[in-house]
Amino acid sequence: MLPFCLEPGLEACVLYKDGKWLAFNRSCPHAGIDLLVGGDIEDLSELNAGVVVGCPAHTYLFDPVVGTCLWDASRGLPETPPLQTYEVSERCGQIWVKPRPLPKPVAKEDWDQAAPVRPVRLLSHGL
Repeated sequence: MLPFCLEPGLEACVLYKDGKWLAFNRSCPHAGIDLLVGGDIEDLSELNAGVVVGCPAHTYLFDPVVGTCLWDASRGLPETPPLQTYEVSERCGQIWVKPRPLPKPVAKEDWDQAAPVRPVRLLSHGL
């Protein structure tokens, strides 16, 4: 992890995870908790989610590439602001970061958490 600060009092970091550079602010936009102290960075590709950052306080999940809140405790359309993320480039042995624009909030018509779930047949012990 490489820490950096673009604004006084605002800590961010650069990480190399699963072959990709990730850079984001360390404090959760919901409650200001440090995402790297007790938080989690996981590759959930098998669930088609990619890499996610989990907040240790309220288990909110963020996309560390674009900053979108993927899940929050509202159990509906996420109300949590996005996480500030950064473009990362490596040139001449140095790491450079540039703030990405914050994503727009998810539109109500695009939120499909309430979509019907297809039944799944579980196969266990030959049953």
